Amino acid sequence: MGDKSGNDSFEGVLADLSAEQKSVGASNKIWVSWLIIITFLIVWWLLTIIGTLAVWFALYSVGLSDGLAFSISSLLVEIILIPLVLLYIYVDGSLDKIKEMLKFDSVKSALILILAIPIVVTIIDFLLTMIYAIAWIGIFGEPSPNTDLGTDWGSSSIDIAFLFLSVAIVTPIAEELFFRGYVLDAINRKHGDWTAIIWSAILFGLVHVDPFTMGQVFIGGIIYGWIRMRTGSLLPSIACHMMWNMLALVV
Repeated sequence: MGDKSGNDSFEGVLADLSAEQKSVGASNKIWVSWLIIITFLIVWWLLTIIGTLAVWFALYSVGLSDGLAFSISSLLVEIILIPLVLLYIYVDGSLDKIKEMLKFDSVKSALILILAIPIVVTIIDFLLTMIYAIAWIGIFGEPSPNTDLGTDWGSSSIDIAFLFLSVAIVTPIAEELFFRGYVLDAINRKHGDWTAIIWSAILFGLVHVDPFTMGQVFIGGIIYGWIRMRTGSLLPSIACHMMWNMLALVV
């Protein structure tokens, strides 16, 4: 009986330590937490840019079309990024919490999380983006972001399919896991909900480089972060991101 009681006490201590780890992340110091976040962000961004360019060059060199080479290289890099993001969360967060945020209780709740909410949010996001675009044009003139991905409606069905798979399916999953799954929670542990929503949206915008696009992405980041906080689920933001990227590709 004494041994069992001792084991229970030891397991209790481990459980308390685990709970504390989840609440503070890898460090209880704010500056260390931000250093980890920024380091992970830089690694993620560099891998996205350099990895995509390297794979694109290799595929383009062996004869693939520009668009198909980009789509496949982007797809491969995003597939690599997903386990990398999960590693970030394991080191500085909670994989159990991510699992909970990807669950749904019933078919009805699934439809609400991945269909009803995303449709409403995408409409709101579209309207806000239109207002932002009008304001930008009034202040800075016509924006000229580079939207040429090497594939258009005249490309082969294989090229179009790979582009949609990469940009509209896999990229939203990887980016939402990182920005609303890891970054948002990592900041929220130290600063609270709205600081986390705003800063995660700022960082989300900055990695998109083009000034006009940064503003669009920031708006989406604010909305997706708020929805993540309100629902406690990653499913709506992933679905919203998929809908937005699909809409952008079609248009």
